[in-house]
Amino acid sequence: MIRYDADQAAFYREKLVKRVEADVRDCYQCGNCSAGCPAAFTFDYTPNQVMRMLQVGLVDKVLDSSAIQLCIQCLTCTARCPRNIDIAGIFEDLKTIATAQERDVPEHVKTFNKAFLSAVAKFGRLPEFYDMATFYVGTLNPKMALGNVGLMVPVLARRKMPLVPRRAKGADEVGRIYKKTMEKAKQREKAEAKKLQQIRAAAAKAAAAAEAARAAATAKEGAAARGAAAVSEGEVAG
Repeated sequence: MIRYDADQAAFYREKLVKRVEADVRDCYQCGNCSAGCPAAFTFDYTPNQVMRMLQVGLVDKVLDSSAIQLCIQCLTCTARCPRNIDIAGIFEDLKTIATAQERDVPEHVKTFNKAFLSAVAKFGRLPEFYDMATFYVGTLNPKMALGNVGLMVPVLARRKMPLVPRRAKGADEVGRIYKKTMEKAKQREKAEAKKLQQIRAAAAKAAAAAEAARAAATAKEGAAARGAAAVSEGEVAG
């Protein structure tokens, strides 16, 4: 996971603000995104509630929410939006900022995100049993796993969830797409980090120039004051 310092976090937040100004204001709260979201029942705020919170400036409250972390990026919200707002993209930006600012994201949420993406990249689909097994092993929390055994037994008995994961047709292509996407993301991060570095350098240069100007002005004022004092002393002596 890529980590960011405070300045980089501020940089991403500024990007989100610009996106909010351009896109989120167009949301008129029809609720299509929330109605179609398959994961909304796990969220503390539904997608349309998140959009409304962004509209009224509650960005920090959204960044601390579980909704942006539990979003599975299925793009249903984006596809259903009558205003053509990329809601899933906004959620991903929010997640990036929350990560950048090292918000208090539950560890099991991070583990689930990692298990989900790695399973899709490997098999070209989501093998549920494999994904959940990977998740539970990653959490190192047997109590959490045992708590869901009662839900898994009837599903396994009806063969709704194969124990052995099967690779989907075109899984290799999915894996390549995933790898390429991650590489592009890293390249984008490097480009944005370079841009941020340039902004910092320009700001430092401007600050140094301003400080030099102030020092020169102070020196000039001091010289003028000394000159005036010398003239005054000369007049007194005369």
